[in-house]
Amino acid sequence: MEGLSHPAIMAHSDEANAACFGAPELREEKSPTRCRTNSRRGLSDPGRRSYPPVEAVRRALEILRAVNRLRIASVTAIHAATHLPKPTIIRMLETLMADGYVARDNMFGGYRVTCKVHELTKGYDGISMIIEASRAPAIELTRRIKWPIGIGVLDGLAISIQFWTGAISPWAHTSTVLGLRPALLSSAMGRAYMAFCPDDEREKILACLRTDPLQDFDLEKETKFRQLLARLRNGGSCGFAVRDPRTEPKQMTTLAMPLMFEDRVLAAISVSFYKSAVPLQNISKQIVAPLSETRQKIEENLALLMRGTGIHGDAIEPVPHGLAPLAPG
Repeated sequence: MEGLSHPAIMAHSDEANAACFGAPELREEKSPTRCRTNSRRGLSDPGRRSYPPVEAVRRALEILRAVNRLRIASVTAIHAATHLPKPTIIRMLETLMADGYVARDNMFGGYRVTCKVHELTKGYDGISMIIEASRAPAIELTRRIKWPIGIGVLDGLAISIQFWTGAISPWAHTSTVLGLRPALLSSAMGRAYMAFCPDDEREKILACLRTDPLQDFDLEKETKFRQLLARLRNGGSCGFAVRDPRTEPKQMTTLAMPLMFEDRVLAAISVSFYKSAVPLQNISKQIVAPLSETRQKIEENLALLMRGTGIHGDAIEPVPHGLAPLAPG
């Protein structure tokens, strides 16, 4: 790899990046006065809002949390917990009762949540938790190194890319990779996942690869693949995987590391860059070191979220094929 800058990189200065790509995380700007909530111009920083918070909604949610926490909650107990006026508490409780989230239990002289509150968590699965833990560190890494960062999870015999910062990267090679399913055998994320997942999980996946006629995974290929995975594991906590150099586009490469909780791999994080843009001797400093730092931040976030919800690493289910991925916005 020569230390030559790719034309796509030379075409953009830092100032031009902020002007051309419209990325709120890369620009310092005033909050927009009006903006569609699904627009990439919308701000994700809770401290920078397009509109003031709706106090009535905040109070209703605070009361719902109090009832959930107290199990059987009287108006007096909710008032002591929230310091909201009792007339406000009663109005909010009656609204929550009308929508079916709270019921009055006369046997105990108070209010309780109903099974309908489970509907509020249906969209928050293990993948949502991974994205929540990864989003801010991944965006911050793109701000630092400018290259797009991907987060992928196991999806059958492939990796499903569920989050990507290409929308705010000035040097992204394509409009999006969200929803793509790179192969376990050839992709950087797939190799990182396979190298660091538990032995029993690895053996089950390898058995599926052997029996899948689409994989052409014969004994010779399996032997070489196992040797590759062993070399990656021996790289230690900073070990990273590289995608097959025959993967298109060949002028680029991808490095990936596992995102782990306890002894399980929950996902993988990757960075893609032009080979000619980063000299071989600079890859460790410019790519591997910041990627490793970001991996550590994400794993710390995952540990807090997982332990806070009481979820274990083996409770994270693989993504169902076709689940809509997310992008920064």
